[in-house]
Amino acid sequence: MSDTETLKSIDNKLSAVIALLSDYRERGGRSMDNDAVKTEVLLREAGLSPAEIAKLVNKNLAAVQKTLQRAKK
Repeated sequence: MSDTETLKSIDNKLSAVIALLSDYRERGGRSMDNDAVKTEVLLREAGLSPAEIAKLVNKNLAAVQKTLQRAKK
């Protein structure tokens, strides 16, 4: 992996952490309700791939892809 690819990967992961922490803070630490954005969607918007998201949320790749697909509708 080149330095540029490594830095891009680090940037995406840090963006994901910031997105999750911001979402948690905005909700005041409360759990998600029906109108909240799914964790998978937040992570995808932060630049993570579906495979990376699957590892983080402990789901299989197909489940993550389905969640992301449904969120587009």
